[in-house]
Amino acid sequence: MNIAHLPSKADMPLEDLFITVYCFVEESYRLQFADPSSLRQSTNNQPTFTDAEIITLALVGELQGEESQRAWHGKVKKSWRGLFPHLCDRTRYGRRLRRLRVPMAHLQQHLCFLLGASLDRYRVVDSFPLHLCHPQRVNGSTRPFEYAASVGYCASKKEHYYGVTIQLLCDLRGIPTFLVATPAHAHDLVGFEALMQELAQAGLTDLALFVVADKGYVGKDFIQQMKALYGTDLMPIPRHYDKDLPVSAVSRLLQKSRRQIETTIGQFAGQMHIEWTRACSLKGLMTSLVAKITAFNLANYFNQLLGEPLLQIKGFAC
Repeated sequence: MNIAHLPSKADMPLEDLFITVYCFVEESYRLQFADPSSLRQSTNNQPTFTDAEIITLALVGELQGEESQRAWHGKVKKSWRGLFPHLCDRTRYGRRLRRLRVPMAHLQQHLCFLLGASLDRYRVVDSFPLHLCHPQRVNGSTRPFEYAASVGYCASKKEHYYGVTIQLLCDLRGIPTFLVATPAHAHDLVGFEALMQELAQAGLTDLALFVVADKGYVGKDFIQQMKALYGTDLMPIPRHYDKDLPVSAVSRLLQKSRRQIETTIGQFAGQMHIEWTRACSLKGLMTSLVAKITAFNLANYFNQLLGEPLLQIKGFAC
């Protein structure tokens, strides 16, 4: 991507952000997919409002910290119609964005490659809660996530919640590379196995990984199982009473890297509101999560091009 005319974050108006994101998405989209029309489920292979524009709206909305897809579409329609003269209506925008979740996930993996995170063997994993509604309102709600969500307990926040648990995988710098959602009641070991299964299905387990984890992932038999099935070395920080669990020197050296993933989760929660959602379906929830992680990595890629520190996305998420 040509950065000769890329302004600094402090001098980048929203119009320039729209244009910069669109140029990157359009270029990367055609690089990833030789024939983008083959991805479309509609007979209209040449829509006037392109897939790149759909993804651009979603990513810029996440960078701006927009909480409502309806409100964000209304803002664009009112103030930025000149940049999107063929803007489709809100409901069609939402349907098309959900259909573009998989191409957007490929774009996120492309960003990981550009950031040098996809080839790093050392990773850090952690989990955090995503609230869907207050536990007292579950019985009276329509519960669209009935088979994917449940009531769980967050020990760090000392609270019960109805929703899902997000398992987030990052490199040692805090760049997110992958995530999965599991029901809130599921143990972190169950979530980590689901994470490994998703990585295997995506063909991302060819690289033998060393994964640093916290005390919630302790389990001698489980560690051996992950090594046998996926070739992944899980290195949890042992509890004080786990005297039989070996503590590797690498695990001790990489304990400080856990601070980076905590910073990443804090940025997701503070700037992109990832700990709760307005999505009304599981497909909408997963699309929102993919958009957030893609926008986060895109902001980090721009920081890399501008020579600014990684993980500082506040200039983009105004």
